[in-house]
Amino acid sequence: MMLVKDIMTANPFTINPDATIMEAEKILSINKIGRLLVVDNGDLVGMLTDGDIISEKDLQAPVEDFMSEDLIIINEKKTVQDAAKKISDNHIGGLPVFNDKQELVGIVTSEDIVYGYLKDEEAEMEIEKKTITPESSAIYLSMTRSRDYEEYWLKKIQGYGYRGAITQTGASAEKLPIKLRESTTVAAIARGVINENAREKMAISNAVKDAYSQLALVNPGLGGGFKIAVVRGEGHVSVAIFGKFGHALVDGPEHLTVGTSVI
Repeated sequence: MMLVKDIMTANPFTINPDATIMEAEKILSINKIGRLLVVDNGDLVGMLTDGDIISEKDLQAPVEDFMSEDLIIINEKKTVQDAAKKISDNHIGGLPVFNDKQELVGIVTSEDIVYGYLKDEEAEMEIEKKTITPESSAIYLSMTRSRDYEEYWLKKIQGYGYRGAITQTGASAEKLPIKLRESTTVAAIARGVINENAREKMAISNAVKDAYSQLALVNPGLGGGFKIAVVRGEGHVSVAIFGKFGHALVDGPEHLTVGTSVI
């Protein structure tokens, strides 16, 4: 769980309450920040944002005349969700952060929270990528039940650095191997999973053959309807075939097979 201390800006920029608006504007502009903590003799007494002084024409006016004094603070050990809720509920842009000794240690802003969530998602993606392989990605994709979920998994696969495609086909027992190979190859080319050359087409064909041979062992001599997913990873391609055989087993169980090939 990500904590405030993980995303806050430590050692935030501060300014004295008797400093001028001109001094405040200079600090804000040079450091490209939107708020300053106002500190008097080591104590936090207010916060000044660029919005507080945007229309002020008296540049020699003191900061204390414009700062907000009713501050909402947060402890560094609170979660990012806690900080997000405080910011949202109070319609503010940032929170001064204190430690358990009631010492000012940083500031957390809405921008920090967004960036923190993005970093968290990236970290989770890296963890997932170690466990989500092209083979497992192809399985998940082939077993999707709706077009929306197909698109969801295609985008997720792309996020792992893989390329994927999905299609479906049905045929009699005699034509099923050919139909599976043709449909998969066309989908893979259309989605940019492979280039349209003989070597990469052969890699797809071999992966489909690998998966189909397992189906043929389960129910030899039967056609059926299947969903086929193909995912390309580093140096190899994986094909997952999911569906049911027809004819006598039209109401029978669904089958899933996976084939791989070097590419």
